[in-house]
Amino acid sequence: MNQQPISMSQPFVWQNQKPLMRWIAMTSRLIFLHSCTFALLGLCSAFIHPSATDAAEVDVVVVASPEFDESLQPWIQMRSDEGLRVAIARPADNASDTHQQIWNVGGADTRYIVLVGDTPDYDTPRNQPHQIPTWMIPAPVTSRFGSTSTLPTDLPYGDRDGDRVSDAAIGRLPVRSAEQLASVIGRIEAYENSDDFGLWRRSFQLTGGVGGFGAMVDTAIESVTRGVITTVLPADAKPQIAYASPNHPFCPPGESFTDAVLNRYRTGARFWVYAGHGQIDRLELLQTTAADGKPAAREHWSVESLLNNQNATQLERAPEGATIAVLLACFAGAYDAPGDCLAERMVLAEGGPIAVIASSRLSMPYGNACMGLGLLQSVYSGGPQNTGCDRIGDAMLHAARSLQSKQQGKQSTMRVMVDTLASMISPAGTDLKQERLEHAALYQLLGDPTLRLHPPQPLDLSIEPSNQTDQQTDGVVARSLSVAVTSPIAGTLIVAVERPLTAITKTPTDSTSEHDAHGTTITEHQIEVSAGKRILQTLTLPLGESGPLIIRGFVHGKTGWASAAQRTFLPD
Repeated sequence: MNQQPISMSQPFVWQNQKPLMRWIAMTSRLIFLHSCTFALLGLCSAFIHPSATDAAEVDVVVVASPEFDESLQPWIQMRSDEGLRVAIARPADNASDTHQQIWNVGGADTRYIVLVGDTPDYDTPRNQPHQIPTWMIPAPVTSRFGSTSTLPTDLPYGDRDGDRVSDAAIGRLPVRSAEQLASVIGRIEAYENSDDFGLWRRSFQLTGGVGGFGAMVDTAIESVTRGVITTVLPADAKPQIAYASPNHPFCPPGESFTDAVLNRYRTGARFWVYAGHGQIDRLELLQTTAADGKPAAREHWSVESLLNNQNATQLERAPEGATIAVLLACFAGAYDAPGDCLAERMVLAEGGPIAVIASSRLSMPYGNACMGLGLLQSVYSGGPQNTGCDRIGDAMLHAARSLQSKQQGKQSTMRVMVDTLASMISPAGTDLKQERLEHAALYQLLGDPTLRLHPPQPLDLSIEPSNQTDQQTDGVVARSLSVAVTSPIAGTLIVAVERPLTAITKTPTDSTSEHDAHGTTITEHQIEVSAGKRILQTLTLPLGESGPLIIRGFVHGKTGWASAAQRTFLPD
């Protein structure tokens, strides 16, 4: 190429500039692409493959195959926006190697582990990329009563240092495709972003089947259930009970017990708990009475299905107001069974629970009671304000640790009662400590352990001396109560005077309110309130009202809810 001599008095200009500009543009694009690549790698190192130094700072480890990466992005973004630091691990062909993968990216700060994918069928090696293997551990206690010699569990994934005490909460999203995962994540987003803070959030629905373990054990189980309702649940939680025994005060009216339970489910509840018998694909009702309501001979007992894999589609509740289901029953959470177990079918149903906690094999009354107590205590009394923990994984971790603890320490009155009853009525030779350990492993969370629970804000509620004088009509006294309330949020305040469930002797047939199934409400007032402003409400009671009462306050706000209650007693 011939070049003209360059004059030092002229500006320095390259000849034939167009090829040069193309080269500069190309080089700039390459530099830009390399910069983007390094930026992306940096992002991946923060969220996907942290170094050993970064691992200690990871809050959440997600175990998922690459086919789920795209569908996971909205969930990762949501959790990152909340301040949680997320890392990705890939599943291996066995549980031990998968555990190593988890703790290669996780560390001392890791509180939650999310397994994204179904597990291989029982006694079958991993043969699909989306599958995440589970652990099989010995079951010396439950196997004595007809269960398998080993039980499947994801619990060991949360044990970082091998001391057999959980360090992180585990939850599994039992999906098989990216489409299923996208649907589940969409429902989680709808639940957490919901502005429906109505009365369903204080509701606790308990469905009980007849035990059939014998009169003494069944009576003990019912006593524990009543104790949970009266001492473990806070007074501001409103329980609704459906008990599958004709003529029982909590047996709902109507010809179909199943229809009554499903109708209540549709009204909404923060938690839906079933305590009774179960199989892999169904919850069972043991019928121990004849058609006339009288006890039937044991040889005439029958088993009916309450909920199964076929009618689980009848669970109808929008994700914005979805419940969390706890199935205190055998086998309903057997996630390693061929096909879906009932818990999987429920959590994947469009109108189903947002999460399900269920047992993967045979479970026992004492272990069930301990697990249920651990969950309830954390859900309703944990957290910085003692109104409940923030995420469902926190409750699962608390429950597991309470069963794993070698030092029992100070136990709640209810737990002491349960332990005492178990020592009296458990079969000879039962190791209660081992039973607790097995039940910590048996109960699986099928759902997102980082799911936010939206606990209530504390409401300042007190009973004040009334300025009104009690009125008498024909010797019958009409009383009034003055209630002072200060709400932390603006919204609609409902103040109600109600009878406790322990005062119910028969189910009312005229209770039409979906939030007052047992007709316990005596009177209630509704008023709009401002945040921080004290108000005084005077409630007039019907003539002759006396005995134990609960005054419940509930505020339905635009961005949250507040709740409180006080117990009182009016003498005759």
